[in-house]
Amino acid sequence: MKSEQIPEEMKSGHWFFDLLMKFAPKPEEIVVTGTPAEMIKEAAQKTFWVSTTLSAVPGPFGLATILPEIGAVTKVQLNLVYRIAKYYKNLETLNQSIVLLIFANALGLTVGNQLVRRVGMRLIIKVLSAPAVERIAPLIGLRIAAGITKRIAGRWLIVIAAPIFGLFSKKMTQKIGAEAMALFAETIEFEETNSYEQGPGAPSDS
Repeated sequence: MKSEQIPEEMKSGHWFFDLLMKFAPKPEEIVVTGTPAEMIKEAAQKTFWVSTTLSAVPGPFGLATILPEIGAVTKVQLNLVYRIAKYYKNLETLNQSIVLLIFANALGLTVGNQLVRRVGMRLIIKVLSAPAVERIAPLIGLRIAAGITKRIAGRWLIVIAAPIFGLFSKKMTQKIGAEAMALFAETIEFEETNSYEQGPGAPSDS
């Protein structure tokens, strides 16, 4: 499939920053429905069926479901992060820096390692400025969008591809949930920094 078939808004990676702003739930809307493991299982199954169902739309009509699929899956994953934070009574610590850290680690981006350090029993997380968030979030969006070409091809091979995309979304949700669970079980502190504003550019991925 040709690259021009990939939606333009996906190519830049900025879509993830937009979703981060749009889909962050309000504290009063977050409902804990079980243990972190139970909530991860529930969210993973939900993203599996979202991707499997929308990936099953064939041909050109299927291309129109790519953005709704990515948006719906990401919304479930963000809600999972917030629910796990609330379970561990760490909801007040949850900010954009932590969300980026969790998604970056789940995707294998080295930027995650640059956002956190351990000091004794504490995790020190760098508080990112708005411009830094706007630079780092697209790296995550680009990594997620790397599979878009495969999704486009899959719209023409729906019998084989739909369950594969469903499993991909399920595993990614499990990774995000595991990262959130490991993080919020720790004692978290924040460090003000401007290093991401003064550096030569956004951190590279692995």
